[in-house]
Amino acid sequence: MINSAIVLDNLGQRTGLLGCVGKDVWAEQMTRELAKTNINQKHVYVKPENITGLTFIIVTPDGERTMFSYRGANIQLEIQDIDEDAFKGIGMLHISGYALLKPPQKNAVWHAVELAKKYNAQICLDTGLEPAIKNPRDLRRLLGELTICISGPKEISILLGSTSPEEAADLLLSSGVQLAAIKLGEKGSFVADDKGRFFCPSFPVDAVDTTGAGDSFTAGLLYGWTHGLSLPASAVLASALGALAASVYGAGFSLPDKQRVVDFLRSRQGNSETALHNGIEEVIADLEND
Repeated sequence: MINSAIVLDNLGQRTGLLGCVGKDVWAEQMTRELAKTNINQKHVYVKPENITGLTFIIVTPDGERTMFSYRGANIQLEIQDIDEDAFKGIGMLHISGYALLKPPQKNAVWHAVELAKKYNAQICLDTGLEPAIKNPRDLRRLLGELTICISGPKEISILLGSTSPEEAADLLLSSGVQLAAIKLGEKGSFVADDKGRFFCPSFPVDAVDTTGAGDSFTAGLLYGWTHGLSLPASAVLASALGALAASVYGAGFSLPDKQRVVDFLRSRQGNSETALHNGIEEVIADLEND
């Protein structure tokens, strides 16, 4: 979630965080670094009795990573922590499927969903594989409330029994989702809305660390939807951000900014089929004029 917020902030999109940290050096470091951005931290709450959530990541020479996570204070978000005023005037509530794994955080998420609906905010979900395996019931329940759903073949197969990205997208759209995105890793992504379908190939890069690539992809789709980009342009931006994230070590403040995305896409102009080329042009124009 922090990675997506950082990328959105890098692109100039106003964003904020809702969650919990412990009272420790990890929280101090995060707060200090985020203070250098425009990300709203007003709704990040300190739980002194818990340790800030930590993830240790092992990266293999081909850039693939394995994560060992301790969720710590993350799961201690409670219903009473949710400030109703935070939902007045927001455009989108983005939820990670991991937030639905355990109470009290799970209960707080459902309260946030009700507040988002009350104030006409749209809702986005990135399902995650572990949540799909451990808590498919809540994820299925949430599908009907979503504007955007981002998932992968394994997750969506568990949740909806789909056998292909195309079928998965159709099932999501039929459930009320307005933008369905199926991440296909190095093969690219398949996105769909009520106007069409688009397969976006991945942009080849020298991958050194895929940490943050999925979060960056999500940020691209959120930006594209918020800024009214076409379906191909939104997919292009998401794919470019994911590729750039994989080309650097680490995540967080190593993730791409607006100029890097523009330069990257300019280098890909001229050698693409029409829809992809037009998507690239549209993204560059938006980022340069925003």
